Amino acid sequence: MSDEDLVLDAEARRRLRHDLRTPLTIVAGFAEVLAADRPLSDADRRDYATRIVNAAHEIQALIDAALE
Repeated sequence: MSDEDLVLDAEARRRLRHDLRTPLTIVAGFAEVLAADRPLSDADRRDYATRIVNAAHEIQALIDAALE
């Protein structure tokens, strides 16, 4: 592998790491809010659950693309 290939590979891993961490942070953050013993409106609860589902789909798409 050439030095250029190694740089490109490192950059691709850095991007993937960032792209995965963003939706994972969303999942963890909103799941923590839902799990906390705090009152939430039904609308907020649905909104947070929807954000978790959307972020999970984003993670799944990123993993699928990386493994192709």
